[in-house]
This record gives sequence, structure tokens and C-alpha cells, in this order.
Amino acid sequence: MSETRVQPRRVKSSRRGVRVADRVSHWVITLGGIGTIVSVLMVCVVLVWVVLPLFAGGEVSGRTEVQVAATSGDVVRVGEDEYRTIGFSIDRQGHLRSFLLDDGTTIVETPLSSLGPASAVSFSPGSNEFGLGFADGRVVLGRLEFTTSYLDAKDLPEDLRTLPEGKSRPHGQGVLQRTSIGQYRQQALQVVTDDPVDLGVGGPIRLFDQTTTSSGRLAAAMDDQGRLFVRRFQVEYDMLEDEETTVVVGGALDVASVEQEKTGNWSLPDHLALSSLGDTVYLIWNSGRLLRVDARDVEKPVLAESLSLFPGEKGRRVTALAPLLGRSSLLVGDDLGRLGVWFRTKPPDAPNPDGIVMRRGHLIAGRDAALTAIASSGRSRVVALGFDDGGIRIVHVTGEGVIADIPPPGDAGPALAVALAPKEDGLLALYPRKAASWALDVGYPEASFKAYFGKVWYEEHVKPEYVWQSSSGTDEFEPKLSLVPLIFGTVKATIYSLLFGVPLALLAAVFTSEFMHPKWKRRIKPTLELMASLPSVVLGFIAGLVISPFLEKHVPQALVAVYLIPFFFLLGSQLWQGLSPRWSSRLGVLRGVFLVFAVALGVQAAGVVGPFAERVFFAGDLRLWLDGQGGDATGGWLLMVLPACVLAAWAVVALPFRRTWERWTGLGSRGRAAALEVVRFLAGSGLAVGLAWGVAVLLTAAGFDPRGSVLGTYVQRNALVVGFAMGFAIIPIIYTLADDALSSVPQHLRAASLGCGATPWQTASRVVIPTAMSGIFSAVMIGLGRAVGETMIVLMAAGNTPIMDWNVFNGFRTLSANIAEELPEAVKDSTHYRTLFLAALVLFVMTLVLNTVAEVVRQRFRRRATRL
Repeated sequence: MSETRVQPRRVKSSRRGVRVADRVSHWVITLGGIGTIVSVLMVCVVLVWVVLPLFAGGEVSGRTEVQVAATSGDVVRVGEDEYRTIGFSIDRQGHLRSFLLDDGTTIVETPLSSLGPASAVSFSPGSNEFGLGFADGRVVLGRLEFTTSYLDAKDLPEDLRTLPEGKSRPHGQGVLQRTSIGQYRQQALQVVTDDPVDLGVGGPIRLFDQTTTSSGRLAAAMDDQGRLFVRRFQVEYDMLEDEETTVVVGGALDVASVEQEKTGNWSLPDHLALSSLGDTVYLIWNSGRLLRVDARDVEKPVLAESLSLFPGEKGRRVTALAPLLGRSSLLVGDDLGRLGVWFRTKPPDAPNPDGIVMRRGHLIAGRDAALTAIASSGRSRVVALGFDDGGIRIVHVTGEGVIADIPPPGDAGPALAVALAPKEDGLLALYPRKAASWALDVGYPEASFKAYFGKVWYEEHVKPEYVWQSSSGTDEFEPKLSLVPLIFGTVKATIYSLLFGVPLALLAAVFTSEFMHPKWKRRIKPTLELMASLPSVVLGFIAGLVISPFLEKHVPQALVAVYLIPFFFLLGSQLWQGLSPRWSSRLGVLRGVFLVFAVALGVQAAGVVGPFAERVFFAGDLRLWLDGQGGDATGGWLLMVLPACVLAAWAVVALPFRRTWERWTGLGSRGRAAALEVVRFLAGSGLAVGLAWGVAVLLTAAGFDPRGSVLGTYVQRNALVVGFAMGFAIIPIIYTLADDALSSVPQHLRAASLGCGATPWQTASRVVIPTAMSGIFSAVMIGLGRAVGETMIVLMAAGNTPIMDWNVFNGFRTLSANIAEELPEAVKDSTHYRTLFLAALVLFVMTLVLNTVAEVVRQRFRRRATRL
């Protein structure tokens, strides 16, 4: 029969106030804990909520088809106004036709110039600036302008007063639309042209292009004889006549003769394009051949490069061509429906005289039909593509992403021309007998997983790279949104700060916990903990304005001091051990002063040895050596391999003969033992330096050079300064937690170890530290978290440059510093704005992962300590 245990009854009962306080405390603590967890989760939810639209893609809706007058296949440009009421088309003869987008009614038909039909027409990408070339060698430059005016209802005919909201009708030379707030808005398309200018061609202009730069307009033209003319338009003001005159200067290149001599074959190119600065002219044939002409000297253009737009492919043809916004890239469409993006690069091994090589940076797949029309947006790298089957595709060039894919609208025929609305909120396509328009929301086309975390080939870059450059002063700028340099900078800052801070903090914790007198510990520990209250902006200010300039002037001394200060400190410790017990007890209070003196002596020695080492190992100038302008790699390797060689020398000198050495040193007096220890220390140091020198010589002879990796060009605000300043920021946290972990080890474990004959150091290293390892690791991980999220020190002392290299003398940019600097200036709801929230989310996830890993490792250390 089982025995029933009776729970003891409580004799006394708590007072009502105590019970109420206990219950209230229980709920307050519970709600506080739950609230903390919910708050952290809500931070993550908000970040995800802001970031998700970046990857939502674009949307096309509200297709409208209208019948328009029959259009031939020679349309070169279509477009619409910003309110999407008027559409227009221009053919190769320079004939303009505008029509109402609501029903296709023709508004105006007129030539762009009174000189008659043009022999060549060109348009600037993303704008309404145009240029016309004529058979008599003259050109006309101009632009299309949409004018807006608001009319009073009483001035309108009766039938227009009752116009429904959102509808439009032709009125005068434009279109009248009633807005959603009842206003009557009139839009009119005007053609503004300059006076005709004679280029001095002496014949008809067959191909023509023009561009506007800060110094004026430039133009390139080719006649039917294959002569290329490059011209700059200079406006001169006559103060006496009070009038402006346009002066044309430039030169010519007989491309036909040059090509005839080289290949024995010549035909007129099908396309001509001019770069944004007018320094390069492109001649393209539909067969895929491209000639690049260097026009930096407008009076002496020279042929610079010849290449195929379809390398390794035969039978391909160019079916559409247009410059991208900014004119730095050429958009080339082929008969397979693909879009190739070509731009100039400057590789170090360029075979061309001007050092430039054309590269295809992107190849974007299209539909299963020839690409017939290309239109670049005037706001971003969004491009609309029209195909021979009538389909439309909208893509983002940089990220190679498809924003929208529109199927062919019935039997409309091939897409003759396409255009994106000025605000990127609409799309217009022209077919042989109809026009179709759509409402468009491109979303955030610059954003994609590849753009944020993959290598992207940006304009004029030699190869795909990770680059962060989020904004510029013009719409022509290509955003570079890779977060990889920021993540790299965060990791770099963390590693260098931990390399400096963790050893000092942990050694200080071991010393105060195991060796320092409790009286001094009670004074020193609070002092170190007060360092944690020092604002990071103060540390950043000191690092950026005091440490950086000082270090810049004393780089050799600082590098040598890294080794000489520990050397003199350890040497002083060895000499102190040689004091007799009587003098050691008398001078015990001066031990710290003696070691401070040893450190000061190391600093003084570094000031003397530094310039000498610079002359011997670094060709007399360390900064020039770091920049690769002199000397071999021996000095750099000596600095880098010396720590490893110190450990190797210690293993050779101390470990194999430890017991024998202990017998020798124990046979004589304390002074004799100390002298032998000093001799061994100096011998080991000499062996380490000699070993490091030999390794450095061998690595240099093998052709290895640390410059370009951990060592490199010196900049004032660099990782070394940040590591030093951030190290001081994390030392108090790591020290306090590590000291608490060491102090919490039960005292009987120390007593047992000392009772078995172990020295205090053996007790600390083999008993106390392994037992407290979980707490020590937690201290390091909390310091790591502080370093990962540090902002102001990095912002003020790191140069804030998103560079990806391990060079300790170069700057970097971290996620937190980037958010703090750019978020106040970011336009709300823009791609840049949401990208900064993505950077914050990445930082959040990095911290979460680090904490998870830390907890797993800490639990393992705790189980191991329990077994010990």
C-alpha cells in the first residue's frame, strides 16, 4: 500500500497588502518581459514592413487603345506630356503629329522646321531636345515644350464647360482637360527652334546627333561620302551690336577612306551616336559592326576602336539602337529580341591608344521576336522595349530586372515606337494604325537581391563590383546600392576593434580578479567601469581630430611601438623578478611605477627606432612604400609575421626544455634565476626577430607582397584609428563582465588548486578561466555587439568611404554609420529611403545571429565547466 505524503500546511498567512503587492509585482514583471519581447519583435516587423515593397515589382493597368492616322515604319520618336493628355510622333523627315490620347484625334501636323524635310533626325534620351540635318548641310537644333495654362469657365464654349472631370478635348492648338478639382487646364505642344547653322559639310547630312554639355552644344554628322564632321557650337556676344552669334568650330575624319584602306570595303553606317560630353562618336552598322571615334579634340577626331556588337555570333543584326539616359551607354537591340548594353571602360591593359575599351556590361533577354523600338526614361535606368510581335517589355538596365511584360494587343502589328511618360507613370506605344497607352507603376526598379547583395556591372566600370553610391546631383546618375561594402566595413571595424580591445580587457580582468589586492581592486574597477559612460561622440571626436593627425605624422614610430612597448614591459617584469625578497617587499608599492617607467621607455625607444626602421626597411618613406612607390616587401612581411614568429620562438625556447630549465633556475639564488630568465627572454626575442626576418625574405623572394591586402595606401582616417578608439569603447563592457565571471568562481576551487602546489598563474589559467569561460565568452560577445552597432566613432574617424579591402591604413563605411549619415537626407518612400531601412534590417539580423551563436557556444562552455 503506497504511502501518501501530506504537504505541510502553512500556519501563518500573509497580510492582504503583501499578497496584493506580490500579485501586482508578478503581473508587472510578466507584462514587462512580454512587452520587451514584443517591442523587439515590433522593431523587426516595422523594418520588414518598410522593406517589402522594394521587392514587389512594377504594375501595368488601364490599357487604352485609340485609332490614329496610318503610320509608316519610319517613326523615330513618340512621347506624351506629363498629364498624359497629348501624344506625339515624329518621323525621319522631321514631321510632327500630335494627337489626343483619349480618342486619337489629330491635333496638329507640322514639320519641325521651315527648311522642309530633314535628311537626318536625332533626339536626346529622356528629353525632348532634337536636332535636324538637311540636304544643304545645315542643321537646326530645338526642343519640344508643353505649355500649361488654366482657363476661366466663362471664357469657354458651352460644350466645354460641361466636360466631365478627367476628360479632355481639343481646344485651339492644344487640349483642354477638366481636372479632378474642377479646374480647366489647357496643354499645348510648341516647337522651339534655333536659327539654322551651317556645319560646313558641303553636301547632304545623312546621319546626325547632338548633345548639350556645360560648355555648350556639340554635334556629329556624316555625309553620303563617309566623312565624319565633329562640331562645337560657340555662342559669342557682340557688345557693340548687342546680339549673339553662333560660331561653329571643329574638324573632320574621312572614315570611308580609312576603312577602305584597312578592309577594302565600305558602306554608310546605319546609326550615329554621340556620348554625353561629345568626346566619343559611335558609328554602327546593322550587321553589328561598331567604330568608335575619339573626338576629345574636335578639330582632330581619330579612329580609336573597331569591334563587333555580337562577339562570337554570326548572322545577328541590329534592329534597334538608342543611347541610355546620360549617353554613357548604348542600348543595342537585335533580331533575337535581346538588349545589349555597351559602355566605355578603362582597363589597365587596354590595347587602344586612348586606353578605352568598349564592353558589353549587360545582355537582357527579351521576347521571341525582334526588338524594334527602344525608349529610355528621363528619370532613371528604366527602359521600354517594343518588339516585332507587338509586345512590350519594361526593364531596368542596371539590375537587368523585368518590371512589366505586356502581351501584344491583338492584331496591332509591330511596335514602331514606345515612350515612357515624363513621370514614369505611363507608357505609350505606337503601331501602324493605332496607339496604345497604359498606366504604369514602376515600383522600385533599382531594388533587387542582385543589386543589394550581388556584383553588378556599372557604367564605365571594368568589371562587376560591389559598390555603394546612393545619390548624386543629376537624374543621369546610376544608383549603386550594394550593401556588401557596408557589411564588409561593419565586419572590418568589429575585427580591428576586438583585436585591440579584447586582449587588454581580458588581461585586465584576470589581473584584477586573481592577482590584484582587493583594496586596489575596489578603486580601479569602478574607475574602468566609468569609461563606459564616456559618450562615443567624444571618443570619435578625439580619434578624428587628435589621434588621426598625430598618427599620420608618426606612423613608423606607432608601428614599432606595437612591438617595443610589450617587449620593454615584459623585460621590466623579468628584471623585477630579480630583486631580492627584502627589496621586493620594500619596493612592492613601486612595482606599478616601475612597469609604467618600462612602458615609457618602450615609447621612447619607438621614437628612436621608428625613423631608423623607416630608412632601412621602407626605402626612407613609409607612406610612399605603402603606396607601392619604392622598396621591396621585406619590411611589410617582417611586421606581419613577427607575432607568429614570437609564438614559434617561445615554443622552441620554453616548451621543450621547461622541466630542465626549472631545475637549473632552482639550483641557485633568486638573482641567478632571474638573470637566466632575462637571458632566455632576450634569446627568444632575438630568435623571433631573426625567424621573422628569414620568413620575410623568403616571401619577398617568392614574389609575394602584402601591399594591396592588409597593407596599402595610407589615409588619415583609417581602420587603425577606429580600432584604437572603438577598442576603448568596448574595453569597459568586456572587462566588467569578464571580471564578474572570474570573481564568481567558487573560492574553494582556488584553494584546492593552490593546496595541490599550483602557482597562482597555474590556478588562474587552468582552473579559474576554464570554469568562467561561459561568462568570459558572453562578455566578448556583448563587446562584439557594441562594436557592430557603433556609429559615431566610425562616422568621425573612419573616413566613411565604402571601400572593400583589409588595408589597416584605409577607411571604410559601416551599416550604422551609413544609416545615421544618409537617412535624414533621404526622400521619404524613395528607393534610397527604403534601402536604408533594409540596411537597418540587415544589421538587426546580423546582431540576432551573433547573439544566437553566442548563446549556443556559451551553453557549451557552461556544460564543459560543469564537467570540470
